[in-house]
Amino acid sequence: MSFQTVRVGDIDIRYELADYTLPWRRDPPETVLLHHGYARNMLFWQPLVPLLAGSRRVLRFDARGCGETTQSPPGRVYSFEQFVNDATGLMDALGIESVHWVGESSGGIVGLCAALTRAARLQTLTLCDTPFKRSSDIATTYAVGESDRAAAFEKYGVGGWCRKTLSYRLDTTKATPELCEWYIAQMDRIPKPIAVALERMIGQGDLWPRLPEITTPTLILAGEKSPIATESLMQSMRERMPAAKSVTLRGYGHGVNLLAPEECAREIKAFIESQRKRVAA
Repeated sequence: MSFQTVRVGDIDIRYELADYTLPWRRDPPETVLLHHGYARNMLFWQPLVPLLAGSRRVLRFDARGCGETTQSPPGRVYSFEQFVNDATGLMDALGIESVHWVGESSGGIVGLCAALTRAARLQTLTLCDTPFKRSSDIATTYAVGESDRAAAFEKYGVGGWCRKTLSYRLDTTKATPELCEWYIAQMDRIPKPIAVALERMIGQGDLWPRLPEITTPTLILAGEKSPIATESLMQSMRERMPAAKSVTLRGYGHGVNLLAPEECAREIKAFIESQRKRVAA
């Protein structure tokens, strides 16, 4: 893996631009942008990158405050607009005009915001296990008996909290013990103040009223048994978005990007190709 860092606004973003396209091709390759979810990092896309690379470049990065990208001082407030600016700023720094955006969980919510405010920068949008907002049930569950998630972080640490709630973000009936432990260890890298700031940002997002405004061709991809991106919720999103298609991966819960990368890659590539043919027709 060849990770690099580039200055974007007030932060240094760690990224990887995987390019295995044929160097003698005449037309410039398209780019797939991968945006990870809450308190995670670009390594959560590891199984998907080689499956998507080849015909297109694949850009993945650590979002603000995550992984090796700059961590903001305690007390800093995060916003979805800021995360959209970070992603498009990274694109600008790399000379990329537009992308096929693939967002996992809350990374898909950032993608929805990008489709609303930077539509020209998105050729397609794939929402992987992404709701249009976090449900009140999940907010309560994630507090694990404490007053809120911040209190849970203080009591158990981010890693301990992740262990208690892991089955909501990852189908532990499908995941290996090694994957579960790796997942917990990765989330435990996030400092508690940043985990709290990210949680508050996600809790404020509710894009339901604006879904009809999103005209970017959108693939809604989720596991059948996801407790966060439920099948009924995904169906409601599809009906409300004028250019959306939904695909349900049967037998899976949340975390299909890690548990079913081959199926995800197949659906993403087929959707992108269908839109390319539609535009060319």
